[in-house]
Amino acid sequence: MADETEDKAEDAPKKGSKKLLIIGLLLGLLLGGGGGAGAFMMMGGSGEEHVEETDHKEAVVEEPKTDPQFVKLERMTLPLVKNNKVLGQMMIDFSLEVEGTENKMTVIRNLPEIRDAMLRHYSDTSLGKADSPRSVDYPRLKKALKKISNKSLHEPLVKRVMVVQARQF
Repeated sequence: MADETEDKAEDAPKKGSKKLLIIGLLLGLLLGGGGGAGAFMMMGGSGEEHVEETDHKEAVVEEPKTDPQFVKLERMTLPLVKNNKVLGQMMIDFSLEVEGTENKMTVIRNLPEIRDAMLRHYSDTSLGKADSPRSVDYPRLKKALKKISNKSLHEPLVKRVMVVQARQF
């Protein structure tokens, strides 16, 4: 008899805890769903405004951009010249940036001519800074290499020249 009363006492809290669990889950779903709907309404706006935005986006047509391609120019040895004297040598790796694969192939086909023009230019032109001839003037170097490359190609295909690595010896 005492065992039966204990079993009934244990069953009562289990039923109450199940009800609380179900109520808690329902409240969580309501609050979560309500919060999600509120955020959707605030971020999305009304339907009419959204239609106007899409109409505006259709009116603006962007030109398709070509992806930048890079042509590597590795182990280019250039002399450090000052007053017609060779002070040292620089071994420099470059990357030439061009637009599209067709332009990349054109640059690759003309790479020997570009290398030749660069070597001829820097055999008598100083690679270094005016005040420190052993220190390379990178902005001037990049600008000159872009100009030399485009002149060799007979059209402005090279958009940018990047110095990847430079070693002095």
